[in-house]
This record gives sequence, C-alpha cells and structure tokens, in this order.
Amino acid sequence: MIPDEREVRKNIMDELDFHQIDFHIHTTESPSHGAIPLDEVIRAASRKGLRCITLTEHWKPETDPSIFSEERELIERADTELKIFLSAEVSPLNIQGDTPVDPKVHRDILEEMDYLSAGPHQHEETLSKGKAEIIARSHVMLMNILEDDLFGYVLHPWVTVIADLFSRGHSRVLTFEDIPEKYLDEFAEAAAFYKKGIEIYSPAAVSVEGYDWFVKKLLKAGVKIGVGSDTHQKEDNEKGISKTTQAAVRLIRSCGGNRSSLWLPENF
Repeated sequence: MIPDEREVRKNIMDELDFHQIDFHIHTTESPSHGAIPLDEVIRAASRKGLRCITLTEHWKPETDPSIFSEERELIERADTELKIFLSAEVSPLNIQGDTPVDPKVHRDILEEMDYLSAGPHQHEETLSKGKAEIIARSHVMLMNILEDDLFGYVLHPWVTVIADLFSRGHSRVLTFEDIPEKYLDEFAEAAAFYKKGIEIYSPAAVSVEGYDWFVKKLLKAGVKIGVGSDTHQKEDNEKGISKTTQAAVRLIRSCGGNRSSLWLPENF
C-alpha cells in the first residue's frame, strides 16, 4: 500500500530537528510580480541540508498583498522535496501592535498563508525616548503582539530593541542584561500561555551577550521555539554571502533544547 502524500509529509515533519529548518527567509527585500527567485531559495536551502523552510516576505503598508498569492502558486508548482511554508514578516506600526493587515480586507490572502510572523522593529514612537522608556514601550508592544490571534510566530523578539539601544549610544555592548528580568519572564510566560512560536535569531546568537539567559527562560516556560537566518536570497547572492541557522542551533542545544522544543505551525 502506497502512503498518500499527506502522510509522507507528516512523517517528515515528525522527524525534523532544529538544524533542518529555517523559518525566516526572504526571497528578496521587496519582491515584485514575475521576479520572485524561489528556485534560488530552494537550491540554497538544499545545499544547507534543510528540509523545511518558511518564506517571510515583509508585509508593510506599501506592500501589494497579492504577491503572497503568487508565492503560493510558485510553492505549489515547485518540484522539490523541501517543505515550504508561506508566511509574512509583519511589523507593528505602533506599541499597540496595529499592523497593515486587515483580516476582513485581506481574508482571501490570509487563507492562502500557513501563518503570520510578527517582526517587531523599533519606530519613532519608541526610539525618541530615553533608554528606560524605549525598553518599557517595547515590552508593551511585544506583549500586545503575543496577545494578537493574527500571529503564530514572533521573529527576533527583544533582539531589535537591544540593537537599537546599542546603535543609539544607550548601551556600550549588545546584551540581554539591558532588559529587566521581569520583562523577560513576563514575555516567556505570555508566549507559553498564548502558544506562540518564538524565533531564536541566528545572526544574534553569537553577537548578543546573555542570549542563552533568554533562551533558557523560554525553554523553562515550555515555549516552543524555532530558528531563522533572516536570509534575503537575492541580496545575499549579490554580496556572495550565505546565512545559516547554525549559531542559533548551537545556542539552543547548549541551553538544553531538543526536538521536543521545536515549534511547527499548528495547521499543518
């Protein structure tokens, strides 16, 4: 008896480990119709030994959401054993967590996607303040994201805050020690309660001090986690670089994480 495709793919997913996934890949910074380099993404992922990836193009106020429908068509036509999820990196527009995504207006587009990823970045409402207020406002934004049913996964939480504190001269090093432990604990507890997947962001896994402290809090709270490289395939190819998730995988394993901690989309 030949197993159907759904059963085969389910078995593949059951066997996945952190080193075989990358849930944060952009085909390009600003994809355009008819010029989405999915084939390049597939080839690069295969070279890295990945078995499961997620496309996470930016969904900004100026984004034409129909680009995600085109990506769904490309994924369905792709001749590959690689499992490809379709998501989008959606950045909140303010600390309340408002986004350019309207569930009513964009209903048809959302039905074609496997899940949405929140990609919190700083904005002037936050950055125009002093260090303590930047952190406090960022905490409010992150908690609002976790409470939002729109999102299943959160990209690089707290990492962009730490990077902005450093770039604006509020900190001399990139470190999680700048973030009050109370905020990190509340974030981990809420992520577990709302069953959100949390990305361990590979580009920061070595450069940001104390990342292991945060990862251990997530694991202790029972949060499911994933890894992401933040690849921008077209731009990375032009620069001759290849981003991987290896640093994040090593970090997770050093903190005691294993396959049982791996997040996967619930609707698969």
